Amino acid sequence: MEPMTFHPVVADLGAQVVQLGGDALQAGDRSSLSVTGLPPAGGDEVSALASSAFQNEAASLLRLHAAAQQELMRAGTAFIEIAQTYIDVDESAARAVVFSALPTSARWPAA
Repeated sequence: MEPMTFHPVVADLGAQVVQLGGDALQAGDRSSLSVTGLPPAGGDEVSALASSAFQNEAASLLRLHAAAQQELMRAGTAFIEIAQTYIDVDESAARAVVFSALPTSARWPAA
């Protein structure tokens, strides 16, 4: 069995992934109207149908984009939580090792 390890920078990377996902969600929200609100190029039925099809496809892609960014944000949050779990376990193990190495009389100074 091999020990499990991680690098402390994982939490920072997770925070960056969450930030990038949030920024991308905002960018998608800002672009929504400009992509889905295009008027038909002309007054004919073909232009209206093409415009409608483009708007529907754009809305579908924006929903897909939002779902992907939300998934990235969940992954970044998971990185942060995993890193924190490792840190907590390491700190707990370090305290246990330090306190078990000290004799009982040396743990607390005499008053």
